[in-house]
Amino acid sequence: MAAPFSTSIELRHLRYFVSAAEHGSFRKAGVALEVKESSISRSVRDLEDEIGVSLFIRHSSGVNLTLAGQRFLNRTRPALDQIREATV
Repeated sequence: MAAPFSTSIELRHLRYFVSAAEHGSFRKAGVALEVKESSISRSVRDLEDEIGVSLFIRHSSGVNLTLAGQRFLNRTRPALDQIREATV
């Protein structure tokens, strides 16, 4: 029997990741979601630690997706859309 699926990824981690990717900045993502920039940054770092890859290249003017980040975004957006649809 396979081990049960276990992860500490929360929906907010995914929402923060998508917002940062769309805005190209943790600060702008924080403004859009009305949370502190540090909350966005910490959640993205926790997500990266959980999945074992860097999702962003961080620089002084913002963030850019890595190749892994782009792939993760391509899968995360539809998943969040499906969750949103299921809860309305």
